[in-house]
Amino acid sequence: MESMGSCPAALMSMFDARVVPICGDLGHPKLGLAQDVWDFLASEMDTVFHNGATVNYLFNYDRMREANVLGTNEVLKLCFEGRPKTLNYVSTTFVFGWAVKSVLYETDQNQDMELLDFGYSQSKWVAEQVVFDARSKGLSVRVFRPALVSPSVAGGGNNFDIAVRLVAFMVNHGIGVDALNQVSFVPADIAANNIVAISTTPGTENNTYHVVRDDYANMMDITGLITKATGRQFEIFSVTDFVPELIRRCRKEDLLFPLLDFLVGSVDNITAMEFKRYDSATYQKARDASEWGKADPSLEDTVSGILKFMHRKGIISVEARDTRAAGAPETNGRLIWSGAQTEAQSITAS
Repeated sequence: MESMGSCPAALMSMFDARVVPICGDLGHPKLGLAQDVWDFLASEMDTVFHNGATVNYLFNYDRMREANVLGTNEVLKLCFEGRPKTLNYVSTTFVFGWAVKSVLYETDQNQDMELLDFGYSQSKWVAEQVVFDARSKGLSVRVFRPALVSPSVAGGGNNFDIAVRLVAFMVNHGIGVDALNQVSFVPADIAANNIVAISTTPGTENNTYHVVRDDYANMMDITGLITKATGRQFEIFSVTDFVPELIRRCRKEDLLFPLLDFLVGSVDNITAMEFKRYDSATYQKARDASEWGKADPSLEDTVSGILKFMHRKGIISVEARDTRAAGAPETNGRLIWSGAQTEAQSITAS
């Protein structure tokens, strides 16, 4: 999402007048809210967006249960209490774990809990099942499953997730991977816009939506566009050769280092998923039916946003800049290679 500083003054004034932040805690009963605040929300709200979670690929289920499962339980209690409400729950495609099915449909729920071997996927799967149970008891629900939410098209955002860390490492070390796994980057601003657009469209209740790109892309497509945009060349490895090369190059100062064991332990699962694809027909239909829905930006614009974000945060040695800036050479609005090389900022996982 864009930083507040980039919003027009009129929009910020409207935001301040209409939005009342209330601090709570997913890990506490009644979300850590005072009883009078809880009662007010229960009686006044008619729509709930639940996007809160602990996201960490190193924690086990027990460490994530409090926020991701019990927190969702508390949100559901709030939804059932007082005024009737609709819940818009943001889940994740990770509820499928390391699924190897050729197509994962929006109606699939991974009922047998297949290939859920790490805490985040396990806790989000359980939370989603709790939401489905609430739906069976009469709660109006929409479930949204994003895959890879990338920085905004303009490069906004603050999250160093696993995909950003991996792409930054590949850019800094000039290595790529020849894998057919679907890489479905949807910019945060587009994902958020379309979740709200669908949620305000009548007739979209009680469906599940895969918030993924309409068109298939893989990591070779991503590195190819980075080369086109910046001049950075990549030495391409097969999946089986890429991981040993990643291990050989990765140092403590690399942003990817804290997740190295997770990636190494997951390489066989990642390889097995090479031909898995996400169906998103229901998402596309609902998005396109809304006057507020936004189509996917081009993959080139999406990668441009990722590059802008990573350079702004100082985690890549490639300086990506908008060629339409004053004094920049004209190259049809693409990003260009500046020739500047700087050391990537040392950042460790929280």
